[in-house]
Amino acid sequence: MEPKEILKKYKHFAVLGVTQNKDKYGYKIFKRLIEKGYNAYGVSPIYKAVDDIPLYESLEDINAPIEVVIFVVNKKYAFEYIKQMTDLGIQYAWMQPGTYDDELLEHMKNVGVTIIQACILVETE
Repeated sequence: MEPKEILKKYKHFAVLGVTQNKDKYGYKIFKRLIEKGYNAYGVSPIYKAVDDIPLYESLEDINAPIEVVIFVVNKKYAFEYIKQMTDLGIQYAWMQPGTYDDELLEHMKNVGVTIIQACILVETE
């Protein structure tokens, strides 16, 4: 499925790596999704909220349906989030540029995760 199709079909996104730093992609992506009318849930083990919007420590803490998980985290944290995704039955992982390598992509394919490789900021302009 193409990135634009994902954005048309799905409305419930979790963003991994949300930060309070307005210059970082974790902040920009989270805010863009909200501005565009998506249900966006931020995940951060560090921050409790961004702009008074509560964040979650893990995917498992979100009490709402999640259709797509957006990775804005270092690859070394991705494997745990992939396990959470598969445990929760979430199929789609949107991989931001620089958040993956061949080993991670192969692992994701092996556990049945569908990978979207694109910049969501570009796709939502």
